[in-house]
Amino acid sequence: MIKFFRKIRQNLLMENKTSKYFKYAIGEILLVVIGILIALQINNWNEKRIQQEQLVSVYERTLSDIDNDIQELTANLDYFRGIEYIFKKVINDSITPDLFDVGLSRILTQQGMGTSLNMTGVNQLKALNAKDSLSLKIIDIYGYLELIAVDGFEKRINQESVAITNIFRDNYSWYPEYMSKTIMQDNSSKELQDYFLYSPEYRHRVISCYQLFYVNYVSMLRGIIPVLKEITKELKIKIEES
Repeated sequence: MIKFFRKIRQNLLMENKTSKYFKYAIGEILLVVIGILIALQINNWNEKRIQQEQLVSVYERTLSDIDNDIQELTANLDYFRGIEYIFKKVINDSITPDLFDVGLSRILTQQGMGTSLNMTGVNQLKALNAKDSLSLKIIDIYGYLELIAVDGFEKRINQESVAITNIFRDNYSWYPEYMSKTIMQDNSSKELQDYFLYSPEYRHRVISCYQLFYVNYVSMLRGIIPVLKEITKELKIKIEES
């Protein structure tokens, strides 16, 4: 093709058609520029297509991660919902011995919170430097979950659980009994039962922990889980559209 164009230019010069030569040369330059621009555009399209394919792949991983996190956070929420009535009975000073059979003595010391967020998809979104609104929303929400849920409320719940267990260890003779078995109504000493049934100290601790467990942590779970579910819907739409 290049030889063909060169031959045409040479013929124009040999025929002394200078004006036509320059017009032809300009036209040839324009064709080359247009070709370069088309090539660049095709290259941009290819890059955007590759980036979009990468983003969709990360979306698929992120969707799986969020689904797993929803399950874990929902399990935490269900656990606290399941024992809330015991907290309220203690707070309202209406506890009865049968509550030992459903965990009265463990509601403050058996939490062991440790949500393990699945961060692979989120970290991949960060690595892609994704700037679309959905990606930014996911990154922001997981930043909140890490800071408030895991490093905030859950860490404080675990610290409180350890602190109360240490108080039992250092101050009460029934501590070995407490640690050696599951405390039930019919298998524990009167001294131990009297503490959990009648001690103002225990009631005050339950009232204090209720604020952390339910007003803070459980309220956060009730708010964040629906948000995560809504994000999974948005991710599915994006994946299906790709």
